[in-house]
Amino acid sequence: PNPSASHPSLSLAASSLTSYLRLSRSLTSTSATLGPYGYAYNSGCHPLERVSGLGLLTTPLRSPSLVEGWSPREVAAFETSMSVYGKQFHLVSKAVESKTSRECVCFYYVWKKGGHYKSWKKGFEDLMEDDEEEEAAAKGEGGAAGKEE
Repeated sequence: PNPSASHPSLSLAASSLTSYLRLSRSLTSTSATLGPYGYAYNSGCHPLERVSGLGLLTTPLRSPSLVEGWSPREVAAFETSMSVYGKQFHLVSKAVESKTSRECVCFYYVWKKGGHYKSWKKGFEDLMEDDEEEEAAAKGEGGAAGKEE
């Protein structure tokens, strides 16, 4: 027995539901006919599984990286304090001000593996060589001046 045939309100509800489902399907479905697992035969791909750069950045499944929690000012303060204090992270964290020693240590190991570290280290080594050359030149001039007297 068909329950909607005996109750006119049920048949009205069933037809409204069917109309709603058709409308929502027409608004949300793609023009491609999808086979099992979302495979589109006409294009030969899985259109529901396409990966895009924006999709990767905005997906709720993505956890933010450690570096994203650091502002450019904090990174600059970190790098500057690394050149002054080295791996004395308690002093580095005081220079950064908004990060704890633990956060600085975690950031250090991520930062060290990045490409920016290599360019920073090269620049730091170049500065150290320049300082050593200036000190050697100053000692040479001071030694020559002392011998003349």
